[in-house]
Amino acid sequence: MLRTLFGLFDEATARAYRRQIWFACGYALLEGVAFGLTLPALAAVLEDDPAKWNWFLALALVVVATLCVRAAQTDTALRTTITAINVLHRRIAGHLATLPVDRFSPAHSGELIRTVWPGAAEVTKNVLTNLAPLLRGVLTPAVILVITALVDWRPALVMLATAPLLWLVYRRTTVALDRAEQRTHRAQSEATARIVEFAEEQPTLRASGRLGLGDRLLHEALDEREQAMRAGIGRELLARAGFGTAIHLAVAALATVVAWLVSRGGQDAALLVALLVLVLRFTEPIGTVAELARGMRQSAAAVRRTAEILATQPLSVPDEPLPVPAPEAGGGLSLRFAGVRFRYPDTESPAVDGIELDLPAGSATAIVGSSGAGKTTLLRLAARFTDPDEGRVSLGGADLRELAPDELYGSLGVVLQDVVLLDGTIRDNILLGRPSASEAELAEAARLSGVDEIVARLPLGWDSPVGSASIGLSGGERQRVCLARVAVQDAPVLLLDEATAALDPMNELLVHRWITAMSGRRTVLLVAHRLNTIRTADRIVVLDQGRILDQGGHAELLERCARYRKLWRSHEQAGGWRLRAPV
Repeated sequence: MLRTLFGLFDEATARAYRRQIWFACGYALLEGVAFGLTLPALAAVLEDDPAKWNWFLALALVVVATLCVRAAQTDTALRTTITAINVLHRRIAGHLATLPVDRFSPAHSGELIRTVWPGAAEVTKNVLTNLAPLLRGVLTPAVILVITALVDWRPALVMLATAPLLWLVYRRTTVALDRAEQRTHRAQSEATARIVEFAEEQPTLRASGRLGLGDRLLHEALDEREQAMRAGIGRELLARAGFGTAIHLAVAALATVVAWLVSRGGQDAALLVALLVLVLRFTEPIGTVAELARGMRQSAAAVRRTAEILATQPLSVPDEPLPVPAPEAGGGLSLRFAGVRFRYPDTESPAVDGIELDLPAGSATAIVGSSGAGKTTLLRLAARFTDPDEGRVSLGGADLRELAPDELYGSLGVVLQDVVLLDGTIRDNILLGRPSASEAELAEAARLSGVDEIVARLPLGWDSPVGSASIGLSGGERQRVCLARVAVQDAPVLLLDEATAALDPMNELLVHRWITAMSGRRTVLLVAHRLNTIRTADRIVVLDQGRILDQGGHAELLERCARYRKLWRSHEQAGGWRLRAPV
């Protein structure tokens, strides 16, 4: 476990951990010596021999040294723990930023929450807290065994025989505990994911009258967690009882040997009594190992899960990434899909298959198709939220995988279906893409997206809080803020996923105005269900089951593409739908 643990940190933190191991080893060895010195010290008391009382001085010096090492180890352990938690959180966060976005599904999010917290604390705090007692349970008995052997080989032989037997009992009792720990972690991760899902989906559950379904799914996850925890605690109690019984049997065997030696005579009775005390000290540190078992198993599991997350393959970054090409004349950058194929994990059919598509610089291309046709997947590949299994996506002639990530993402203005605003003000969220934007650029972006109307009606204006502390912006208003942010960003390529799918007519009109203003100056790739959004696009691409069925202008597609005609008729029928008074 320690080798894996050291791999989670930078060299400085790993070095601090190694220093803790040396402190813990020193403490355990000194404690063993201190216990060993109780033999002659206790014998001197029992024999009432002042000439041997110098052993008390030696014992006192070793005890003082033991306490000093222990104090230093405790102090540095606290400092190392705080530093290590911070380092681990930063490393996990940095690694997550390099992973494909598809890695952040609800199930993975539950696992991630458990790993970051309390997982990071279990990795760092529990390891350092339990390190000294754990080594004490191994090294201190070893020192006592050596000192006992110098006094009498017979009880030392029994100690030597009981040590591996105790270890075997411990290992047998912990095999089932490891399985129970894994089940408990899975149940806790699932319960965490269900709690987050239940909270986030309250509007949908209530509006659809399925609140009971959300309750049932949540309660099932909580019930499974409770059953897993009960099973784990039951196995824990049995394991502790079994190991405790083995410890007591070992003490009984050692006490029997010492009693037999006393009964036979020929030995210094005072020394044998002191030896009996030492025998008891031999088993006491071993017993602490059982007490630490649960914490160390949790730590080992947390270390393993954290290492698995950090070992997850990130999006590749070349050693010498290329800069993003400069925008072409007239604005925008060309975007090209060449033989692109991508399949989501645990699915049989590819989401997109053999896509060949050229988007000239400054052009506006719309992607249409039925649900599951691969529209959003194509856009996610263009945004490099994931990489294709085959083929390449290039920007300005350069493969996205060869470009510097920071420059690439700065060159893409992305508007997704679900708009998420970060904690902060309206101004903060709009300037997120380009903090250096001038007041004039900010005002122009607000005018194009309709944010100026929002700012005008709010008492705090630009300083109105949004995000988790939201002042209650509607979905359409949050969409406007997102559009303003992309406009200020001034990216040469715009990727819009269902930008008007859930908007009211007023907000939809604003989005149309915004897209029209952006067209020609930037390369636009738009995914839409409301087909009136894309009538003026330079080209419309019809997707079906991950493949391009046809492409062209609105009029020519109506004439020759049956699938497009069907989509358009459905759109017209939806647009002409009206409520009528009952007859």
